[in-house]
Amino acid sequence: MSRETNRGHPVHRTTTTRAISIGAGLISLLLVTLLVTRASNAAFTDTTENVGSTFSAGSIDLVDDDSGSAMFTAGALAPGNTLQECITVTSQGTVADPAEVRLYSGGQTDGGLATHLDVTIEEGTGGSSAACGAFSPSSTIYTGTLAAFDTTHSSYGTGAGVWDPSSTPDSITYRFTVTLGNDTPNSAQGADAVAAFTWEVQS
Repeated sequence: MSRETNRGHPVHRTTTTRAISIGAGLISLLLVTLLVTRASNAAFTDTTENVGSTFSAGSIDLVDDDSGSAMFTAGALAPGNTLQECITVTSQGTVADPAEVRLYSGGQTDGGLATHLDVTIEEGTGGSSAACGAFSPSSTIYTGTLAAFDTTHSSYGTGAGVWDPSSTPDSITYRFTVTLGNDTPNSAQGADAVAAFTWEVQS
């Protein structure tokens, strides 16, 4: 079997054949890559969207019917005297179902009489700051002295009351009964007390 020589050395055709094969392989790989890229770029697409969403916060609004006046302006009390007043509180905010409305002390100035004033506070329906005649109680939320109310119910977290408005507007009436105790000592003559009551609702 003959083999071509160049100046006495054999010519290796296998090297040239391998180079051609490698080049062809690279070209094939490039063509496949281009085809895959074109196929990816040609995929179907579609989108949908919703626009214009808006958000606004609700409000809680608590009012009462006392027209800014004090519930009690009583003077010259004697032991055993009893006073009674009502006040209607309304929840009228846009938050339809807030948390409980609670009653607590808005502060006191005790001139020696607060420990002798016995207080009962009830929740119910009917009646108003104008008159308690139509009031119908549903629960008693506090019984004790005016001084003790200030210390035991001093914030929303320790507030008294079970009313939980379930709609807006919604109202409830509170009846306050205050009695100067029969055991008030003679030393309390001329003594006084000033109290504030605060209702609060939270969402």
